[in-house]
Amino acid sequence: MEIKIFTTTSKVELMGIKNLLMSEDIDCFEKDKMDSSYAGIFGQYELFVSENNEDKAKAIIEKFQKN
Repeated sequence: MEIKIFTTTSKVELMGIKNLLMSEDIDCFEKDKMDSSYAGIFGQYELFVSENNEDKAKAIIEKFQKN
């Protein structure tokens, strides 16, 4: 089962988190839920990991956000 662990309106922030998780051998995928007519205003990007990586991924994201 896939778990949503991160949402943002910034593609740059999403890619930073995604690259960080992948560097720790955590497979993840993104869903683009942005409204293409109003890019950056409506919607968000979502990042998902498998259930067995949820705790590790959340810890990595939390550490990243504190810096």
